[in-house]
Amino acid sequence: MGYDYLALKSLTLRGSVAGFGNQIGVGKESNIYTVGDEEGNPLCLKLHRLGRVCFRNVKEKRDYHGKRHKMSWLYLSRISATREYAYMKALYDRGFPVPRPLVFNRHCVIMELVDGYPLTNVAEVGNVEQLYDDLMNLIVRLGNCGVIHGDFNEFNVMITEEDQRPILIDFPQMVDLEREDELDREVLCSGYGFTQEMEKDLHKEYHQEGGTEEGGNLFTSATR
Repeated sequence: MGYDYLALKSLTLRGSVAGFGNQIGVGKESNIYTVGDEEGNPLCLKLHRLGRVCFRNVKEKRDYHGKRHKMSWLYLSRISATREYAYMKALYDRGFPVPRPLVFNRHCVIMELVDGYPLTNVAEVGNVEQLYDDLMNLIVRLGNCGVIHGDFNEFNVMITEEDQRPILIDFPQMVDLEREDELDREVLCSGYGFTQEMEKDLHKEYHQEGGTEEGGNLFTSATR
């Protein structure tokens, strides 16, 4: 709670947060709330809390602990927030469908509040084929920027209320795409039922783009 206070106090003094709303999400590694800025605009506040998962899981799924064997959960949560903000900004600046990042402090990230719902809560989609194409193309675009999301599934895709566009969220686990089989794992873990033929199409699109796009390796840009 003390670390929360320090972060929120800094964000309040900066004018980034003027009001606190409801909790709209909770996960193994974060709490998510609605907040308002000084002009009354609704925003999204994400508090990273890596202390809920065991260190072994963090070590296996994250690369930002380096070679350290001992580190505090506060430190890991701060690094997680820093990395998420950096990736979100790099993606947003390149035109990817992600929330607009605004500011971060310690383990807190403030971003645009998406007017929509997680894909896992959406019972019906108007154009299933278009959504499927958008999601597959999103994996390809990320691969062509040299990264994979690392947890591309129905819990980390928002569907907008107005036009049912997919918005990708949750980026602390994003990593450099070093081998082509990592793209295969991303597809398999997505849970969207890619057939073998669709996987071939995905790889074809990936190689047609030459492996990079929109300013080179995004991993390098985000971690610079």
